[in-house]
Amino acid sequence: MNRTTTVIGAILLLVIAFIAINMIAGLGLRGARFDATAAKLYTLTSGSRAIARQSDEPIKLTFYYSAKLAANNGQINGYAQRVRELLEEFARAGAGKIKLTVIDPQPFTEAEDQAQAAGVTAVPFTPSDNLYFGLIGTNSADGKEAIPFFNPADEKLLEYNVSKLLYSLANPKKQNVGLLSSLNVEGGFSMDPQTRQPKRTPPWRIAADLKQTMNVTPIATDAKEIPADLSVLVLLHPKELSPATQYAVDQYIMKGGKAMIFVDPACSSDPNGGNPMTGQEGSNVSDLNPLLNAWGVEVVASKFVADITTGITVPQGQMLHILGLKEENLNREDPVTAGLSRINIGTAGAIRAFSAPKAAADAAPAAEGPKLTIQPLAQSSDKAALTDVAALMIPDPKALAKSYAPGTEKLTMIARLSGKVNSAFPAGRPAVEGETPEDTAKFTAGFLAASKEPANILLFADADFLNNMFWVRESEPIPGLPMVQKFADNGDLFLSSVDNMGGSNELLSVRARQEAARPFTLVEDMQKRANERYRTEEQMLEKELEVTQQKINELQAKKQGGDAFVLTPEQQKEVENFQKQALDTRKKLRGVKSNLRQDIERLGTQLKFINVGLIPILVTLGAVGLGFYRVSRRRAASRAA
Repeated sequence: MNRTTTVIGAILLLVIAFIAINMIAGLGLRGARFDATAAKLYTLTSGSRAIARQSDEPIKLTFYYSAKLAANNGQINGYAQRVRELLEEFARAGAGKIKLTVIDPQPFTEAEDQAQAAGVTAVPFTPSDNLYFGLIGTNSADGKEAIPFFNPADEKLLEYNVSKLLYSLANPKKQNVGLLSSLNVEGGFSMDPQTRQPKRTPPWRIAADLKQTMNVTPIATDAKEIPADLSVLVLLHPKELSPATQYAVDQYIMKGGKAMIFVDPACSSDPNGGNPMTGQEGSNVSDLNPLLNAWGVEVVASKFVADITTGITVPQGQMLHILGLKEENLNREDPVTAGLSRINIGTAGAIRAFSAPKAAADAAPAAEGPKLTIQPLAQSSDKAALTDVAALMIPDPKALAKSYAPGTEKLTMIARLSGKVNSAFPAGRPAVEGETPEDTAKFTAGFLAASKEPANILLFADADFLNNMFWVRESEPIPGLPMVQKFADNGDLFLSSVDNMGGSNELLSVRARQEAARPFTLVEDMQKRANERYRTEEQMLEKELEVTQQKINELQAKKQGGDAFVLTPEQQKEVENFQKQALDTRKKLRGVKSNLRQDIERLGTQLKFINVGLIPILVTLGAVGLGFYRVSRRRAASRAA
């Protein structure tokens, strides 16, 4: 009796202790964190922590979430908990500079009016109530940034989006974008190759959109120096740059400048590129390989990417050189391309790693050093092939398709480049004819033979895709009221790239994270195998139907006159045999689906038992065993005494 009482008492004490520990932990250890996830989902990256600490003035974050309204929605509520915990991590990392306020905007309250006025999206959740799930950030200078709605589909970009909001509040000054271009992106006059007369060209949409949010500094194509105060340098179709200008770009990169480079093996948007069909001379090629090769990367010269899988179709046929890239062609892990759905690209080149050719035996060895890391952002299908630009002279797309030979690997057309590199001018700045000694000294000052910080470059092997015709239609149905209709995300890609590259190196280091939700891969595999079996059985049934129908048709063809519409006993037997086979096959198909459901239910029952029953049983048995062990030790000790 005493032993039984002791065991029961021990179990009750364990239960009471378990409940007490959980209550104390929930109330007193809310700020304690231990991230046991494999991908450290709940731990801020070093870049995010640096951004949280860099503000000189306080930042206020207001998190609006309709907690009571969404209390019974597991998906929304679970993600909201993830968002709140992340915001609390940012507040802790801010060391007192970031203040977080959480508001539950109840329907028809002042808090709901406040959420709407602040810019939080009201999402219809029930017939009478709206769900609010957004973040508003403000600084002491009346600056405001918002995440109107936390979409669970964008969970991978959650940390990046919050870091970007904080960075914008801590650095409210507009970014200064340098633009060096051989294209008339701001409009003007160009020579019409057909009439040989000047014609007015409208501005590109990207130029107007860029000026709305950024300060744009034009840079001449023969510039000998790149301003050091640029947030990002945009080289758009940099055609035939002089060695002095290439040196200026090289040193800008060596000194930590960030750049977006758009080169094109055959730019159809170049008004001065010539037209072989009309005899007009000129080059439409932009090539920065003298710099890129020194950094360990190249855009394959005189070749463009043709792709039978992503090539768009027009009334004349499929255009293998005009590609419609979809989500499966874009990097879903990078903030620049993660939210895009379609990109249209024309005559794009291919980006790949570059290795300098081996020098002759008697030549000095080439300088070796760190090379850029190439992270693909947009790729073709694995059927793409590199094609000579001379093939573009064929006006008939069908002729190009006939000569097309599919490849075996994906080709990269947009890439993020990062890492420390060596200068393309190891001997210093090249001599410039007619330059004064004073100017030479000015432009050679501060020469760096290697980058002092990791380089950050976005490389695009196409410039045409920024032209309006590839992504937007502009019209004016009512005079004075222009209408813009997007049919691709090319403009969004450009602006998000500028926004991303214009941030700090800390922001660039914050990339997409793994989703917190973990799929049931075992169940998915079971469903996949069952679906494959179902399709196989279904295809067999359809094949048997075709064979039976063919036999009936053959028998029918032998009949004549009025008997042509009457089934013979032989035909009737074929039909009955098929009907029986069809019933048997459908029964098998139902069995496949039923077995799948039973397997999933059986797996669910096993998991429930393990989580709900087995673990507590093991803990209880362990506690009881420990209790018996301690009691037996005490008794043994008392006997020995």
